[in-house]
Amino acid sequence: MPLSASAHPLKLSASLIQHDSKQKTLQMECKVFIDDFQLSLSNSILKGRDPNTVKRADRAALIEQYFQKYYRVKHNGKALTWKLNAVQPLYRENVLIIQFKKIPIRLRRGSKLTIKNMVMFEDFGSAQTNRTVVRIPSFNIDDGHPSTIRDHSISYTLGSPKK
Repeated sequence: MPLSASAHPLKLSASLIQHDSKQKTLQMECKVFIDDFQLSLSNSILKGRDPNTVKRADRAALIEQYFQKYYRVKHNGKALTWKLNAVQPLYRENVLIIQFKKIPIRLRRGSKLTIKNMVMFEDFGSAQTNRTVVRIPSFNIDDGHPSTIRDHSISYTLGSPKK
């Protein structure tokens, strides 16, 4: 697959961060265009190497590195480490669904959750938009946020009124 930045005009990612209060876990899923993600991964983590040349066994670690660098989630100031669970390519749609393993987390009143979604801004600048949905039902949070190159941070203090 060619690594062309002009294959399609829409530069977008869509992600979901969801808390399961029964299991006390946080889970993340992100959908990206395959060609855009390959280009971004090649530029930032692979330093110009073609992602198609990477051994299958090494791919998970590269995706994890990418998300640790460009999609930061902190709980009370401590960075969460996302481990890859599954990657599902939808080739006809040019979409890659990236699912991460659930992270054990104990969210309490007063807990702070900070999300910085900077996926692909280095490659596509202001043309890139990242849509982030945050669902924390136990705190009545079900919000959608567009992240742009100028405004890519979301912050919550759980149990506080929404601003």
